[in-house]
Amino acid sequence: MKQGKSAQIKKIRHVQSKQKLTARKAMPAFNYDEFAGFLRARYFLTHRNKYAPETFEVASFFLDDVIATMVQQHFTQFTSNERATINLNETMQTALVNSDDRDWRYFVLLVPVLFGMQQFLVKESQVNDRFIAKTTNFDVNFWRMIMRTVMAINFFKWQGKDVSEMMKTSNAIDTLQFKFLSENEDDDDFNMAVITETFRGLEPKLKALKVSEAFLKPNETLTAEEIQAEEAYAEKRLVQFKENSVKGVVSENVINLLHAFHVGIAKEYNLTHEQWDANVLNDFVQQHLMTYWTPQWSDLDGIGGEVKSYLKFLSQKKAITGLGKIVSGIIDLDHYVDVAAINSLLRQLKDEDLEKLV
Repeated sequence: MKQGKSAQIKKIRHVQSKQKLTARKAMPAFNYDEFAGFLRARYFLTHRNKYAPETFEVASFFLDDVIATMVQQHFTQFTSNERATINLNETMQTALVNSDDRDWRYFVLLVPVLFGMQQFLVKESQVNDRFIAKTTNFDVNFWRMIMRTVMAINFFKWQGKDVSEMMKTSNAIDTLQFKFLSENEDDDDFNMAVITETFRGLEPKLKALKVSEAFLKPNETLTAEEIQAEEAYAEKRLVQFKENSVKGVVSENVINLLHAFHVGIAKEYNLTHEQWDANVLNDFVQQHLMTYWTPQWSDLDGIGGEVKSYLKFLSQKKAITGLGKIVSGIIDLDHYVDVAAINSLLRQLKDEDLEKLV
């Protein structure tokens, strides 16, 4: 009896000790923004000066997609006390296939950064309790083949073709990706001339933002003085917005973007900031934003999110009403702005500049 009781006590103490150990190692609740933000900040600090601005901005976009894909594929592990094991080759390929709203030049520019990005994630994972990243020996020709295939898939997607059905019934995608290949003694390069000609006149299809069918532009017209007053208001508020934000976060690129909303909506919709709503903001972004804003190769990743930050700032200043309704109606606006901006810049790259970057 005594031995049995002693054994029970030892067992209880062992369980209690194990529970305490587990409790000490238990991670706080998973916060995606904090997790992704930390990795993005680390990448910025360690890689920004390694690449040309164009290459770094594209890399930042892709890193964002890779992080999101990691979490989506291993959501249970990330939101529990388990450590997720990430196969980087699979995760990166999934992220690439899902990036069908990017200009074709995006995929060409990614090739020089993939090895460094894999090494970065492997190294970061070694000191991160949330995940451990694994990969195989890097083969640049394998990744060039992946990029050619993704571009070929997008070529047909952008024309409204059923790619899944095509893969079952024809070799069209494989045939096209081989046309994008230019072999030499050392590497499998991109045949830039063929790729450029193939995509001439074709652009990515961005997911449309939600605009009510009943949405109509106002019949009223703002006077030149009223438009000037709106622009003056924008300049005053944007100075305050920048001063109230974390130093260095609100760049000139961001200021110019937000300024475009004030001036563009006033001119195109005859509305001042007090009258902004989700329909107006979404429609403006889709129809007119790039007429009023010229994005720069700087701080592009996540720039669309600054629109919501600015709306919250205006709400705090009692300059707009119904913030909750507006924000709930522009859920996809930030991503649309991000992608529209980088696609616009990628299309402006001259062929010779693109070849220098890769």
